[in-house]
Amino acid sequence: MGARQFSISKRPHGLNTRERQFGIKTNRHRITLLKLISNMHSEDSDDDMNVGAPMMVEVKGHSRTPRQHSQRSLHRDSDSDEENRYEDDYEDDMTTARSGRTTSRKKKPGKNGRHGIDMTPPDKLLKQAVKRIGKFRENEKHDEAIRELVRCIALTRIVYGANHWKLAESHADLAEAYLDLKGLAPQADYHSESAKTIMLNTVATYTTEQEKADVIFILFKIHHTQGRALTEMKQYSDAEKALSKADRTCHDFSRLTCVSDDECDEMEIKYCHATARLYWKQKKHARSAAQFDKLLDLMKRQYGPDSMDLVPIYQEYGKISFYLLELSKGKYANYDKATDLYLQSHTIAGANYREGSTKMVDTGLALAQAYISTGKEEAEDLAEKYLNECLVTCQTGYGPQHKKTIEVQDELARLLIRTDRQEDGLDILKSTLPDKCEIYGDYSEQVSDTHKLTASVHLSQGNLEKSLRGYKKCLNIEQIVLGKNHRKTKDTERTIDILMASPGLSNKFVLSKEDELKKRPKFNTMVTTKQSLGGFKSSAF
Repeated sequence: MGARQFSISKRPHGLNTRERQFGIKTNRHRITLLKLISNMHSEDSDDDMNVGAPMMVEVKGHSRTPRQHSQRSLHRDSDSDEENRYEDDYEDDMTTARSGRTTSRKKKPGKNGRHGIDMTPPDKLLKQAVKRIGKFRENEKHDEAIRELVRCIALTRIVYGANHWKLAESHADLAEAYLDLKGLAPQADYHSESAKTIMLNTVATYTTEQEKADVIFILFKIHHTQGRALTEMKQYSDAEKALSKADRTCHDFSRLTCVSDDECDEMEIKYCHATARLYWKQKKHARSAAQFDKLLDLMKRQYGPDSMDLVPIYQEYGKISFYLLELSKGKYANYDKATDLYLQSHTIAGANYREGSTKMVDTGLALAQAYISTGKEEAEDLAEKYLNECLVTCQTGYGPQHKKTIEVQDELARLLIRTDRQEDGLDILKSTLPDKCEIYGDYSEQVSDTHKLTASVHLSQGNLEKSLRGYKKCLNIEQIVLGKNHRKTKDTERTIDILMASPGLSNKFVLSKEDELKKRPKFNTMVTTKQSLGGFKSSAF
């Protein structure tokens, strides 16, 4: 080894912690180090030739090389490879988080055995997050989409700063997602207010008319989302103010030359829909109906008369129309107009989907329920026809043990009971009860409603014993699921008390101790004592 001597003292305790962890034997490790040191210091010619060369230290399972800062190494990966690698790592993170594992995720090793470190700039991360939001929305992964929107807020703050209108746009997008995807109005109102605060405290600088249009569109989204959220929160005066501001921004947007007519129509459609719902909540029914008529005209012109976007509007308008008919109490009943709205939605679904498609089940079920609500005999025949079609479609497409199949069967059973075919209705209810217990659970509101409906049918037929047993099963479930003070629980308990008052049932059914305590009169601390004068005088204990 030359002039220099190297000695390694023996360790009496054998392997250290790292050696035990990686399974390295002590003697082999020492021999490797001695060979390395001897090669470095014994050959002078090799030292001259290897100046600046990377030093390799091999340990079992590891290889380390100092990074050479060259222009090639700084740009070794393309943007597409870097984006795909980041998305793969993100998917692994999401899988690990969903599985609940506590072990650390193993990253893909980079060059020379180094672990890959993500050095993607924030602006590229922001673009990638926006792409993932679109994918999550298409796949109806609402929680993942909202998580990415929260990430966008942080990245936008890093890229553009805390007082930029882009940050307000991120807050507005998150508020809209909270309201549309999750139905969380308070969260939507909070982020809309945050976006509005940023816009008020920011001097919007834009160089082109297109950027000005973007800023105005963000203002419209903020006011529109906040107005809808406040409507859901029943703060109608504040909601009306927010929607009026949205209307003003819509007019400002339409004056710009860089915007198209389709963009203006889209904003007008959103505003009309929001104001129609607001008027409906405020019980301004005439103004609400006028806004719905205007909304349908705009959507037919924008999307076409057979667009599936019209289906939820037709159904919502039909629901409002039936409610107005109930308020009029049959004085000005026009059921044809109300059912025609549901018929239009079902016709549009039939034009877009093939016959027997599960997409038509919802529209067919809504149309059948609309015909049942009319109370007409010919309408009930049509309702039974559509329900049978929906049932066949559900059993073929979804299967017998599906929530939608059970929903259609329950509606058909109610119709059969209503049209004096109780036995057929009871057969359907009995057949669906095991499936409901398996899907919803033995103690669920759906099972209790089935017991209650069955008990009511037995009561109408005069079978008091079967009726009482059904009501008792219903009461036990409702007390657990809904609570003893719930309205439905109290109604069921009151029905049982009426049935137990009959002499024939009171002798056959023995009350439990809890029921006996309820029947006992309340305790009174005042007692009466008989006096010598023949009168009664009250005295306390």
